[in-house]
Amino acid sequence: MKLEQLMEGVPFTLVQGSLDTEIADIIYDSRKAAPGLLFVCIVGTQRDSHAFAADCAAKGISALVIQHDIDLSTLPGVTVVKVESSRYAMALMSANLFGNPARQMTMIGVTGTKGKTTTSYMIQAITNALAGRPTGLSSSAGRYCGGPDVDIHLTTPESLDLQWLFAQARDHGLPYMTAEVSSQAYQVERVYGEHFDIGVFLNFSEDHISPKEHASMEEYLQCKLHLLENSSRAVICRETAHFDRVYDTARRCCRETLLVGMDRDDCDLTVRQVEKLEHGFRFAVQERGSQTLHHYHLAMDGDFNIENALAAIGVGRLLGAGHDRMAAALDSLVVPGRMNRYEGGGVHVLVDCMHNRASSQALLTDLKRDYPGAPITVVTGIAGGRSPQRIQGMGEMCGKYADRIFFTTDNPDFDDPGDIASRLAHAAAQGGPARVTIQLDRTRAVEQAILEAPAGAVIVLAGKGNDAIQRVRGGYVHYDSDPVVAKRALALREKKQ
Repeated sequence: MKLEQLMEGVPFTLVQGSLDTEIADIIYDSRKAAPGLLFVCIVGTQRDSHAFAADCAAKGISALVIQHDIDLSTLPGVTVVKVESSRYAMALMSANLFGNPARQMTMIGVTGTKGKTTTSYMIQAITNALAGRPTGLSSSAGRYCGGPDVDIHLTTPESLDLQWLFAQARDHGLPYMTAEVSSQAYQVERVYGEHFDIGVFLNFSEDHISPKEHASMEEYLQCKLHLLENSSRAVICRETAHFDRVYDTARRCCRETLLVGMDRDDCDLTVRQVEKLEHGFRFAVQERGSQTLHHYHLAMDGDFNIENALAAIGVGRLLGAGHDRMAAALDSLVVPGRMNRYEGGGVHVLVDCMHNRASSQALLTDLKRDYPGAPITVVTGIAGGRSPQRIQGMGEMCGKYADRIFFTTDNPDFDDPGDIASRLAHAAAQGGPARVTIQLDRTRAVEQAILEAPAGAVIVLAGKGNDAIQRVRGGYVHYDSDPVVAKRALALREKKQ
């Protein structure tokens, strides 16, 4: 593809070279530089990749996209274009490179402070039922684009990787694609220019405020609202904070908005008659203006998952799915790393991704209700680069509701995991009298928590879900994953009894 075609829709200045330059692919990792490729120089939070422009030129790179001026004397024979924002440009160029694949599928975007992954899997289950075959998914717990499994570690991948996923899904004939859309994806323009047929707004609460995330709650909310501003139709959970602003945005930008809520008369879909089962729930869904109750069963614990399911059902209704088909699709759904249950040796183990004040309070209060009198142990950490508010909130809620806590390592990146654990322990002491152990080896922390728990205890392995990696100093190292370690420890516990 000629550079001129690649730059379609992108405001730019040609600094040197020719727009007739042939480009085979785009890269943003300078280590992959080679002839025929275009390198996008990005200003990141850790480094500015404009510093690698000369190295790329030495490897024969054909073209560069720059955001600020650099020394051109080291770039003989390299075509250079300058843009206002490299990330903005890369988003549009990547879509052009792959032929704008999202335009050829029904695109569903999901945002919210919590519940994005679970809801995305629920929506995919419904679109699978509609299509009669597997449909597309891009989430933090897994991705499906019709081909082999894809190993990407961001909730919303970089724009180039995201467009590649969409292209794979299109090329495999997938009619639907459901994608988690994080606030940071809009902040750093990973989804710039992307339009969604349906945007889902689940909830909004305090999180992601730090030098490496959002500068303020206002910026955080505005980034989340961008999904609705770029969607044709919307599904909104009525209980979200800042509902009026969220709803006003949807009414202004979307041609149709569907409200969903728990036992409310002011929603298009509402939940009635919730019955807690030993594992999961039975509930009914009622549509506005109808007396008919449509019955559902959910195998997942956590009241919050009923609302997640209701949002997915709302998407299904917009797509024309009937309640019986959706009920069958959701009946036995299991989401990797979300409220996954393992039992043995007289204890219950839950693997979940709770990682902030809101999610930990919701999950732990549910456990207090569902397992009255049972000792609760939590194994958790906080990822590096996260806000002090997240550390404080997570620590406080664990201290308030748990009996024992193991603070451990969870993707520390460039931060000191010991310092994070100490700050969590300080916050836990403010929340309540829970017994705290700092064990930075996550494998040992999980094993110790399970082996030392009293009979009848509930052990929550929080934060990582089914992730089999730890992010350390910009790279990734293997970790067996909480489910694998838990099953091993449960077997050992049973053997000892």
